[in-house]
Amino acid sequence: MIVWPYRAIVSRVFLIGIAFLGFATTPVLAFDWGADLLDPEDGYLDVSGLLGRGGFIPVPVIITEPAVDGGLGIAGQFIHPPTTPDAAPGRTIMGGAYTGNGSWGGGLVQQGTFAEGQWLYRFGFGVADVTLPIFPFGGSNEIDYRNGMKFGFGNIRYKIPDTSFSVGPRFIYRTSDVSLSTQGPLADQVNTIIDRFVDERQYTALGLSMNYDTRNNPITPTQGINAILTFDAYSDTFGSDRTFNASQLDIHAFQEFGDAWSLGTKLSIDTVSKGAPFFMSPSVDLRGVQSGRYQGDTALSIETELRRQLTPRWAGVVFGGYGQTFVNNSRLYEPQDNIWTYGAGIRYRIARKLGIDVGLDIARGPEDTTFYIQFGHAWARSMD
Repeated sequence: MIVWPYRAIVSRVFLIGIAFLGFATTPVLAFDWGADLLDPEDGYLDVSGLLGRGGFIPVPVIITEPAVDGGLGIAGQFIHPPTTPDAAPGRTIMGGAYTGNGSWGGGLVQQGTFAEGQWLYRFGFGVADVTLPIFPFGGSNEIDYRNGMKFGFGNIRYKIPDTSFSVGPRFIYRTSDVSLSTQGPLADQVNTIIDRFVDERQYTALGLSMNYDTRNNPITPTQGINAILTFDAYSDTFGSDRTFNASQLDIHAFQEFGDAWSLGTKLSIDTVSKGAPFFMSPSVDLRGVQSGRYQGDTALSIETELRRQLTPRWAGVVFGGYGQTFVNNSRLYEPQDNIWTYGAGIRYRIARKLGIDVGLDIARGPEDTTFYIQFGHAWARSMD
């Protein structure tokens, strides 16, 4: 079964997107769309000219996530040209979405560099009111909870000269107003465990981020390594209502083979210490797995993607993943293993000069088949 909520509305938006990409399959010089939408070299749909001057791409957000019953939204990707050679372009992303179970949210993220690329920064803020499921005690029965959130974050890193390393501090702030949406004996059992996290709480952390980056493209890489190690300490010293630690290691490695093939591998290890809120427990993060379906004190996610460049504009990908969770302190979750996923997708080079792809993936997990619309690489959210 393919998870496709809001079938009528989503189908129309999806078909519009396919038609948009369909114009790219043949030269469109007959259309007087202007230099900002056509590549002068091949006449195909391309927004390099627009983005190269600091433009933006409006991206329809078609949410197929079963955890929120699907939904729709809009996001604007503003690309800012780098001020120094070889520096990554700055990006501003703003948008919002509304989902099938009544969840909603919106926010802004800004990232870029300054001081001739020696310093890198990222910050963001937003609000959301979401209803999400958890799957307690290792079972398949879900319990829904509502979480009203306000959040903000920021980090700045210093790029160590003549190396690919950068390091710097992080700050995280969020408020969460939690309540259970499900009733019944199982919900009552869960409520006795999570009672200290119900109602409004504040979580504030100071942390450290260490990064290593040799990617050939920060948005759609095919060569190089992007590795991120973070550690965040939540403490009442900083105004947090709970004291605990959270750490995460993400490694993304890309290798080209000839002119047409490339292989990418992602390894993610996410862990929290005793005292962390149940909704901040890490979960397996793979295409094809429902968000929050497999949670624990530690989550392991491994995914490999093989890419084949079919034409200068089009590429195909196939991918597969494995996930596992570990439990040491939690009374709510049970360890899970043998979480396998696989899928395939297609990419179109929407900005040739900047190396930016858009595309569509279809992924199969243990429970469902889900499709994803991609802007840049599918792992963009975990890369930095």
